[in-house]
Amino acid sequence: MPVLSSVSKALTLLDSFSAEKPELTLTELCRRAGAHKSSAFRLLATLEAHGFVEKSPAGRGYRLGWKLAELAGRLLSRYGLRELAAPFMEELAERSGEIVHLSILEGAQIVYLDKRGRSQPLTVATTVGGRSPAHASAMGKVLLAGLSSGEARRVLGARRLERFTPTTITDRRLLARELEAIRRRGYATDDEETFPGIRCVAAPLRDGAGRVLAAISVTAPAQRMDTRRRNEMRTWVTDTAARIGERIRAGGINL
Repeated sequence: MPVLSSVSKALTLLDSFSAEKPELTLTELCRRAGAHKSSAFRLLATLEAHGFVEKSPAGRGYRLGWKLAELAGRLLSRYGLRELAAPFMEELAERSGEIVHLSILEGAQIVYLDKRGRSQPLTVATTVGGRSPAHASAMGKVLLAGLSSGEARRVLGARRLERFTPTTITDRRLLARELEAIRRRGYATDDEETFPGIRCVAAPLRDGAGRVLAAISVTAPAQRMDTRRRNEMRTWVTDTAARIGERIRAGGINL
């Protein structure tokens, strides 16, 4: 994969700072990063404009900016969310006898943050850190429904919505109606939309401002999730999501 030299140089400049040398002059940065003064100055100006570096109070050098602390906070919150949700997910997995997932939205995909429950035959092979298209999964639709209709359109972009099974929603108007219905009812279902023979029920995890931070779901083979069982799972999933949401708000987790 090609590497952009300007991006690489900018990252090297950021990596030049240390606990021992939290402030560096332009000359020191050029020496540590092996960069020419003119190009380093332009890169630093760009990094400063975006908050990744800032001028030292005396104006004689640079130091790391608060934008990096903000990004680090998002990362730590993500792992904090995983730890917070874990006991609730274990309880739901034990109660349902099925696989329970936790995910967040990144672009037009979901990223699996955690997976609980005993692996069994006829269950989807997902992995923590893996990704899946948001439009074709219950958790993805819950996360998209957490956005405004305009934001959801921007996230999905103009690309064609890929079809994975005969029940995958690929028509944007139908998907928009589905997302609106999910906003009203507070949960989403996946009727073999990503994987043939697999059904899913998902609910959102909300912060104190009501924003959807993540989603949890129960995933099971279609033969074990008929209408009666799906309604039962819906109650359990939405209840678990509400309990995790209470802990999120109490703990101040904010992605």
